[in-house]
Amino acid sequence: QWQLAPSKSHMIRWLLLAAQGEKDVTLNFSGTPGDDVESMARCLSQLGVTIEKNESNWVVSGVGVNGFKRPVSVLNCGNSGTALRLLTIASARLNYPIMLDGDHTLRRRHSETLLHILEYLGAQVSHGTGLESLPYLIHGPMKSGEVTIDVSRSSQPLSSLLLSMPALDGEIRVNLAGQGVSRLHAQLSFELAEKTGSENQMDWRKHINLKPWVVECPDVVEIPSDRSLESFAILYQSLHGIEVEVTNLPSDDDSLGAEILATCAGGQMMSDIDDFKIDLRDSNDLLPPLAAILAIGNGGTITGASHARHKESNRIEKTSELLAQFGLTATPTEDGLEIEGGQTPTAPSELVKTHADHRLWMTAACLATKVGATLSHPNCYAVSDPDFINKL
Repeated sequence: QWQLAPSKSHMIRWLLLAAQGEKDVTLNFSGTPGDDVESMARCLSQLGVTIEKNESNWVVSGVGVNGFKRPVSVLNCGNSGTALRLLTIASARLNYPIMLDGDHTLRRRHSETLLHILEYLGAQVSHGTGLESLPYLIHGPMKSGEVTIDVSRSSQPLSSLLLSMPALDGEIRVNLAGQGVSRLHAQLSFELAEKTGSENQMDWRKHINLKPWVVECPDVVEIPSDRSLESFAILYQSLHGIEVEVTNLPSDDDSLGAEILATCAGGQMMSDIDDFKIDLRDSNDLLPPLAAILAIGNGGTITGASHARHKESNRIEKTSELLAQFGLTATPTEDGLEIEGGQTPTAPSELVKTHADHRLWMTAACLATKVGATLSHPNCYAVSDPDFINKL
């Protein structure tokens, strides 16, 4: 049996929304929240939000839209790009300087779009350069106005702006540029906001007027599990020829694109298709394990994942390199990988480099249960699933 961790996409967003309400909100979940969720909770605690942590739920005591306090130290977002982006905008609501930082992988994941938004809206911003783009120093308050957001690389700047709208006095006109990626994650932000009283809607028109709202959270929120982590259960199952039962699969509506695993990795669609293609435009986190599944299975082509080049690592190139260490061939393309099927993994001859990328590490760990291997960055799996190693 295999239990999935709570969805960090859902839980991080709910933590911020609940913090902006004025009552206690209980977040129920199964599994263990990952380090990214813990990072968000730690930063909110530094801003004056009380979070009571229990085994199967957390209780967030909201401080209201204007209740954040000046932190006494740096907001360290760890590995979490989502926490960094949401909190960067949230910090710009306040009339004093706040510094945000993260680990060495996050320091390489600079968001020029995010900082340009703040500058256009009147906040003061400074940051590092090159591979050390963090820390950010943000001094608000930002004001209403008009901004342009390029959503072809990430939808998170749009989500970040939306989820801080309750603290603003007026509307913000958002002009969307580029072809949107991770659209389901942006849609999730709008759906969760709607559950707290927001009237803002997302339909991917070129212009959106974001409006403030009074945050009224439900008393109890059920956090779904992270369906993308099912990919590792499927990979493990494929490697060992056994049946693995995932005990807490979320609904397709809560799967953020990972519901495609039921067909593209489960095998139902693959046996009769010679040129099998999988579009990961809205679910690029699946790329490393899915590439391994295809390599030992029937093969195929992964497309639509060009934005995976901007994650903890360049996941397209680094997935190809990692699989090669296990004797598996996956050829990088501009937006994905071409993978021949029927391959057999072999034991690596040297240390497997995972680049502190938790999804690369978890893919390599599954392969290592078949052929053996020594992996770099041994604890990075805890970013999304602290219980992962026990499952193996």
